[in-house]
Amino acid sequence: MSRISGMSIITLGDCREVMAGMDEDSVDAICTDPPYGLEFMGKDWDKLWTMGMQNWHHSWAVEAYRVLKPGGHMLVAGIGRTVHRMVCGVEDAGFEVRDQVLHIQGAGFPKSMNISKQMDKMAGVERDVI
Repeated sequence: MSRISGMSIITLGDCREVMAGMDEDSVDAICTDPPYGLEFMGKDWDKLWTMGMQNWHHSWAVEAYRVLKPGGHMLVAGIGRTVHRMVCGVEDAGFEVRDQVLHIQGAGFPKSMNISKQMDKMAGVERDVI
């Protein structure tokens, strides 16, 4: 999104192509949530392994570095399983990685599931009802 005479403009497109058309040192801050490369629901936009995940992150980070004003900051969201590739790509583009805020997400079991009962069921064990 950019502002022209008090108006906001939202541009839809590949961020690398959009930033390529922007002036150097023209952005104060960047906040982004790029694809995590988990092939979320089979979506093509999240298939980063096939194109080299670290190289893909590097390609947008180079443009981000170019358009960001000196002293500007960038906040990038990532997920534990693939954040290392994103951080390396961003760092290789010229950014100094200062801190990381980690998002820890427990997944795999429905919130209402009693894991010990499910393990007993899988083992064919019946519990005594007290």
